[in-house]
Order: sequence, then structure tokens, then C-alpha cells
Amino acid sequence: MNQPDFIVVGAGSAGCVLTRRLAEEFNATVVVVEAPSTPAPIGDRQRPAHWIKLLKSGEDWDFPTEPTPSLAKRRLRWPRGRGIGGSSRINAMIWFPPTSRDLNRLADASGNHWSSDRILTALKSVESLLQPEEPRWLSEPSRTFLRAAQSLQNAKPMVYQRLNRRGQRTSLQSLLRPNREKARSWEDRIQVVRGMADRLIWTNEKVNGVELLTENGRAELVSRYGVILASGAIGTPTLLMRSGIGCRNALKEHGIGLRIEHLSVGKNLRDHLIMPVIYQRTSDADRFSPFGDLRHLVQWQTLGSGPLSSNLAECGGLFLNDAIQIHVTPTHYLTFPKEDSSAWMTIGANVTQPQSCGHLQLRSADPSEPPVITTNYLDQQQDLERSIQGVEYVRELANSGVFRDVISAEIVPGAKRITREAIARSVERYSQTLYHPIGTCAAGNHPEDAVDHRFRLRNSSGLWIVDGSVFPGITVGNPNATIMSLAWMAAEEITESR
Repeated sequence: MNQPDFIVVGAGSAGCVLTRRLAEEFNATVVVVEAPSTPAPIGDRQRPAHWIKLLKSGEDWDFPTEPTPSLAKRRLRWPRGRGIGGSSRINAMIWFPPTSRDLNRLADASGNHWSSDRILTALKSVESLLQPEEPRWLSEPSRTFLRAAQSLQNAKPMVYQRLNRRGQRTSLQSLLRPNREKARSWEDRIQVVRGMADRLIWTNEKVNGVELLTENGRAELVSRYGVILASGAIGTPTLLMRSGIGCRNALKEHGIGLRIEHLSVGKNLRDHLIMPVIYQRTSDADRFSPFGDLRHLVQWQTLGSGPLSSNLAECGGLFLNDAIQIHVTPTHYLTFPKEDSSAWMTIGANVTQPQSCGHLQLRSADPSEPPVITTNYLDQQQDLERSIQGVEYVRELANSGVFRDVISAEIVPGAKRITREAIARSVERYSQTLYHPIGTCAAGNHPEDAVDHRFRLRNSSGLWIVDGSVFPGITVGNPNATIMSLAWMAAEEITESR
């Protein structure tokens, strides 16, 4: 493919959906750029219960954050997927549609160009394409939780749908190359190139290409209409910065000349922070162990069910008027997949709308260097107060009659940590990322917003951004379904505005 219509940088959730629709419905030719990766063992890639073993593998960028003062100065590791499928390649594959609050925020940010009805129509199209399914097996801790949550007020308990197919993890690679003997015509309009995108290429003030680092050295790709960035909340802003788009003084520190000043690039970084409340269960006979049991393997291979079909975060929902999301797992959240003779249950709580806001910047002009990620978790006191409230809510639920016969002890934070001050110290010590960074190239109607309602980078030509970085605020729940819905819409917008 000598000169495609478009170059899409990033073959994650957004990039795959966008590329598929551009090629299939709008007859565009597309080159998709994705960084090289080392595939993890096939069993870990296919078995839902093994996704946790994909973290820190050759399919994970495994970005370190800076020490966070409000998290006892801890550095967290932020998993981000590399390879076709992006972060959906290494996550629990939860399918969580946008809530009414998410829809209203996106509509407001776009001047109602991204209306609720339009996003929901896109969501239905993506769901038809991917067909998320209900779980085929639930652990006893999940069933216990769902029984207990049924009687709660202001609660929306959920069994999470997943991007699985017959109990097996789904690869988004199928959006680009379905496994069929006879290729469809649109497949010939897609080409995947493996390489690390270093910087954008301009011709006569228009972005029309990208410079790559490949195993054979540097290479340049040039398109007819422009470049679409879909590398996520970390990859997209750092590529922009290396290309001279960002804050003049920050770029100057790395010897990068300013081409377009966008002070918001790399700002507005938000993420969900989960606090695990971990319980030891009364019976070790029901211990969750999805590794090495031949019976479980046969059950999964033949029926797509059993412990191997568990995505670990099996259920949960929204509570306290959507202020808290809960994830339930039949594991010790902080030590799994380490083998253990005890039976565990974790009920993790996270604030759905954290107000604390971080940022990222370049560490150097070298694309192989990870960026400087400053999270500012719990920087706003109300986020800490909400997190404490989440722990107290989980404890109240766990002390209900349904749980009394199945839980023997609270391990984290620990039964002795009763006061709000003690819970706060536990939140600071044990909270973890929920893998949902967004917002670093936020879209909106104001001139200072990096992206407009047609997904165009402001003050540029031939450059669009379509991924979680454009979110004006963090989604209430897991963001993947919303990201894909926006990508579906963006294919039409980009085709019209090229």
C-alpha cells in the first residue's frame, strides 16, 4: 500500500474499531501502526483467568508512575497493552456501557454534537460487531455478593459482560483480519505495520505522515488525507510532544522546537484508584485456583466454563448513587496469581468521579524512554473521604447475614483499623490503579481544549485524535465501551472532514 488514505497510529480498542469502519463502510485505505511486542504464552492470552499473567509480559508497556505523596510515596505500575488490541489485549475485558452521566458530559463537551442518542447508536453498532457475552461461570464469592447486594438501596449490582467468545478471550485483531478462508474486499484496504511512532511528518503545514523506528531502522509513512492518533492517554500526548505540540518551555528542555502550542496536552490526567478490602474465607476447600487443574482445563476447552473462564473481576456494580463502583474477585487482590493454600475474597471499591488530576510530560525526546507520569491520586481531600466511605460501605455489606458464614477474617485493611484515620492510612498504602487513565488531550468547545467535536487537533490540519485521551472527564465505570463507541462515530466525522 504505497500511499493510504489514512495512517492510524495505535491498534488498540479505538484504532481497531475506527480502522474497520473506515475500510469497510467508507472504502478508505488505512495503514495501522502498532509497536512491536513479544507475545505472551497462548494459554495466558486465551484463558480469561490468566489475564493477570499478561501484566509485565512482552505485551505490556508497564509504565512506572512517579512516587505519589498521598500513596505513602509509592510508585505504581501502569499496565498498557502493546500489540494489536492495545490494552484490551491484557485487561479483564469488562464491557461497561456509558452511563447517563457519561453521555451528558460528552454531549456538553461537544456542544451536543456527540449527542446521547448518537453515542448509544454507535454503542449498539459496536456491540453487534463484538457481541460481548455474559459469563459462563461465577465463583461462590461472586454469587454471595450478588445475593447480599439485591436488598441494598441506591445500588446497581451487576454481573459484568465481557469481550469473550464462548468463554475465551476475544482478540480485536479479528476486526482487522477475520479468521476466514476467503478474504473480504475491505481486508485488502488495511495494512498493519509494526514499529514505534517517533514523530509526525508535515508537508506544507499539514500532517500527512509519521516517522517510525523499526527493526530495520527509521522509516517514513505518508498518507493522502492525514494521520489519526489512537495510542491512548499516554502514547498520544507523548507523540504529540515529540512532534513539537505542547508547552513551549517543556519541549525546549528536550531540544524540541515548538510547532503548535497546546498547553492542555498531557494535562487533565485522571484514573480510577481501587481500594481492595480483602477477606479470608471460612472454607479452604472452595479455594479459587485456575492454574494446573486438568479438570478445569477440560471444562473450559469443552464448555467454555469453569474457573478458567473467570475474568477475576466477575461482578460488582455502582453504589451510593453511582459514587462508588465495586469489583468482586475470588482472590487475594494484592498477591494473586501467587499460589496460596487459603481461600480469599476481595471486594474492591473505587471512587467513580475522582477530582484529583495528574499530568504527564516527556522524560526525554527518545521514544523508548517512558514518560514522567505524575498521578496526584487523592490530591483532593474529597477523593480520600469518598475512598474511606467506600471501605465503610464494603464492611457494612460484608457484615450482613449472607456473608457471616463464608468470611472468617478481614485481612486488609484489617479488623482493628476502625477509625477513619486508620482507614485513610490503609487507602494510602494499599490502593492500586484500576487501569483507566484518560483525558490528556481532552475534547471540548473552548479554544484551549486540544481536540474539537470532529476529533481534530485544534490549530492543525490533517491530524485527528480518537482514543481515551479525548475524554473531558473520567467515565463512571470502565471506559472501554465508551472509547469504542466514540471511535465508531469518529470514522464518519473524519471521512466528512478530511
